[in-house]
Amino acid sequence: MPHPQSSWPFEQPEQLADMLREQGATPEECADLLPALRRLSEWQAPQPDPADTRRLLARLAPALPALSLVRQAIREHRQHRISWLLATARAQVCLFGLGFWLVSALITLVGAGVVLNVVSDQALVGARIVVSNPLLVQALVLGVSGPLLAYLGTIVAFRGRGARTLELELVCLPSPLQLALARLVIVLGYDVGLGLALSLVLWAGGTEQALALTLSWLMPLFLVAGLALLLSLRLSVQAAASLAYGSWLAFLAISIISPLQVFLLAPALAVLPGCIGLALLVIALLRIHTDMHRLLPQP
Repeated sequence: MPHPQSSWPFEQPEQLADMLREQGATPEECADLLPALRRLSEWQAPQPDPADTRRLLARLAPALPALSLVRQAIREHRQHRISWLLATARAQVCLFGLGFWLVSALITLVGAGVVLNVVSDQALVGARIVVSNPLLVQALVLGVSGPLLAYLGTIVAFRGRGARTLELELVCLPSPLQLALARLVIVLGYDVGLGLALSLVLWAGGTEQALALTLSWLMPLFLVAGLALLLSLRLSVQAAASLAYGSWLAFLAISIISPLQVFLLAPALAVLPGCIGLALLVIALLRIHTDMHRLLPQP
């Protein structure tokens, strides 16, 4: 067991002998090398002064290339930030399996189908409340299905932390911020595309206030995504996404029996959750770098 104040990892002769045998040393070689290795724990490396450092750099400079072609290519490529982000996002698409795309599309399709079949005086059996306003029922259905996509997208996009692959991601060329931003572009871009398709379906189906219903689907999605990403800096991804989505469902449940129904029906107020969600996304992205040490697995 190493001494707590020593930086030498092998204090005991048995440990040194085992290390040498692992390197293929014979018993005779182990006997010859052990005294020298023991002396290393007592040796104090000299501390170079600035003059020594300058002399070393001067001697190494001729052996170094004057220009790194690889670094120059990376620097030129990074100057085009949009293309760099899109290229990173394109490389990250393979992390999202076919199931993610199909399940997200299926959830949107089911939500649109339910909304198109809602009639007046439809009963919310699960809550045992009869709602006479079909628009409110439609907004509730979309308010549940839209954020569900954010819940699934957050878990899939950032599941690497649970799989202990964050260290591997940190050695990649893109920074953690760039990786997170690229994955958000994939998830939110796909969700916005589904939202536009949903809006067209509602409009073609003759649904009244298609814009308000689309906002009741899309804006909570941004809110849940932003809250989940921010909470994931302190909690596991699964816990953060579940807490964010569960909080939104609790708000919907309270809205049914309170004056907060106006948030679900007024387009101007329906934008508020989306603005809050985008603000939370920005805060989370800005804090990723400073909180990176918290995300790494602890020994």
